[in-house]
Amino acid sequence: MSASIPASRPWLYALLPFVAYLLSWYYNGQIIPLLALSTIVYLLWGAWVWWPRLRAGLPWPRGFLPTFMVLWLLWFGVTLFWSGVPYSSWFYFWVLGSLPLGFLIWVTMPNAVQERAWIWLWRGAVASAWVLSGMALWQYYHWLRQGIGWTGLRPNGPLLDTNSFAAWLNLLFFPLLAVYFAYDAQRKARFLGRQVDLLGLFYLATIAVVLLASFSTGSRGGLLAWLCTIPFAFWGFRRQSGALPRWLMIFALVLLAFLLMNYAKGYDILGHLAPGYIDHNSSTVARGLMWLATWHIFLSHPWLGTGLGSYFLYYPAYRLPGELASAGTYAHNDYIEYLAEGGLINLGFLLAFAGALMYALYKLLYKAGKSLNLPEGRRLEALGLVLGVFAITGHALGNFIFYNLPLSILAGLFLARAWRIYGYHGETAPILPRIGINHGAIAQAVMVVAVVVASWNLLADGATFALFSSNGWLNRVIPNGNQRAGFLLKAADWITLARPLATQPHVYLANTYLSLAERDKSLNASHRKALVESALQQYQQSLVGIPRQSGVLNSIGSLYLTQAQLLGLSPVQAKRKALLAWRHGLAINPESVSLRNQIAQLAFVRHGDVSRAIAFLRAGLQRPLFPFPRSNLQMEIALTQWRAGEESATRATLVRLLRENPNYHPAIAWLLSMKKS
Repeated sequence: MSASIPASRPWLYALLPFVAYLLSWYYNGQIIPLLALSTIVYLLWGAWVWWPRLRAGLPWPRGFLPTFMVLWLLWFGVTLFWSGVPYSSWFYFWVLGSLPLGFLIWVTMPNAVQERAWIWLWRGAVASAWVLSGMALWQYYHWLRQGIGWTGLRPNGPLLDTNSFAAWLNLLFFPLLAVYFAYDAQRKARFLGRQVDLLGLFYLATIAVVLLASFSTGSRGGLLAWLCTIPFAFWGFRRQSGALPRWLMIFALVLLAFLLMNYAKGYDILGHLAPGYIDHNSSTVARGLMWLATWHIFLSHPWLGTGLGSYFLYYPAYRLPGELASAGTYAHNDYIEYLAEGGLINLGFLLAFAGALMYALYKLLYKAGKSLNLPEGRRLEALGLVLGVFAITGHALGNFIFYNLPLSILAGLFLARAWRIYGYHGETAPILPRIGINHGAIAQAVMVVAVVVASWNLLADGATFALFSSNGWLNRVIPNGNQRAGFLLKAADWITLARPLATQPHVYLANTYLSLAERDKSLNASHRKALVESALQQYQQSLVGIPRQSGVLNSIGSLYLTQAQLLGLSPVQAKRKALLAWRHGLAINPESVSLRNQIAQLAFVRHGDVSRAIAFLRAGLQRPLFPFPRSNLQMEIALTQWRAGEESATRATLVRLLRENPNYHPAIAWLLSMKKS
């Protein structure tokens, strides 16, 4: 280590990425403050690492992967400029970009601290393996005591999806396996001899608990990814002294973990892997339908895609009949989702990443002793890290993997460490002077501005979520309702200025203005008109960051209809504008029962054309609808028939509704009242 670097600094280099990793655990695509904090910590880590490098003119690591990761990160950033939903894409830029960003920061760390920093980060990763495994086993046995059936007995740790959690465990398993083999092979004592090595035993115990946790998830995708990756590990570790008895020990642990964690489930996962079951299983069939719908999204936006993270906003309009097994949040295949959201170039980057992993495996399996000239222990360490990332990259063919923030962060760090072992060949001459920037302070200033702007937006996004999406905590801080409303009004005003693309503050202001215009009788007509116009402007502004918001379009249509006089619209103009907004919302979300019913009532029933209204409502039944919304739509059809005096048709609709959903109590009560009358 350089004498100019304090001895405490290596663990500080590892602390920031580890904190970012911990903060990401419960993000799950929803809790924006966690994404903001995790990303800001990452940016601060990057600024710290790159500050002296920029002053030195930015010498850059030689090799394909560092350059590729720069281009990949830049591509993610460029896609924000044509995304159909830029505000949502901003969040997924950081989620998906955390892999290349973490890689770039780690590989550019000073040589003097990189090795020792990894020791600290690896200790944190091992500790996280124990914590995650403990979560899985606690969930498993807790739910088992509660009597939950085998279909629900699938731990998900801190994530919302059990398959992604299984991928996370695979990502940790293979590096642990490699470190155990590398360490235990160095011992001179005979394997399973009387002399006990505590560190080797600790690694073996860690592998055992990770295997227990992994098999407790019952993830077919996780198991298949593990089965496809373990032969590479077996081949790569075969030359180790005493490799065979160690492998026998590992496979004994695998068998024991499988038997223990699948006993309560009747070993159903074996049947789930049978071709006949896969062909007819609802979740597998649903995946096929989702992939076909995602392909249709790509065909509709073939060049540049719909924008990062936009899948869940476009999917309702493309959902195919028969697919009601998913919430439609992700495509359960990162490759086809990359294609839909970013076009062929986006998919090309992901395929190139997978190809780079395959090439790394080739080098570490076949050329490590020749061209790489690596010591066996370091080769195994790099191989284990690459195998972990390789396992989740393959798993991404059947689940959403890289859309999970902790997996992207850890994959980037693991691959960076592996590349520093097998692919690092020194650095280029400083790049900045060669492009005409002779003062590193200029580049440093640009970096500071970029970090400040990004952090500012992320903090505003975190505040938006905390104040307008999940603000139950505010009731305890400000118990008085009027004071709380006043505070939120001021906060919304501030955030709309600081972060114009944020949607919730605009919607909050619009709802507040509209409520004041409708309830405050002391206001004269001009004041009410100003409030209504302001509400309309805020609703429209909320569509800038995320245009595909059927709920906001629903509110805009209702505003035109109810406030036509104040807006100076004739009844015909108000109706036309309301229908236009509602039809736009229904096109975005054809599953919306309320929008479909409002259009039917305004466009047809008000003009006495009940038959066309019922036909329009029934057309919604041809869309894929979950049972409860489907019953609601059938109830609206029955109400429309009843108001038109069609009693027999109403009764037939209610009977058909109850045949599909016998527990729909409003229909039961209505039929009973009709029978009594």
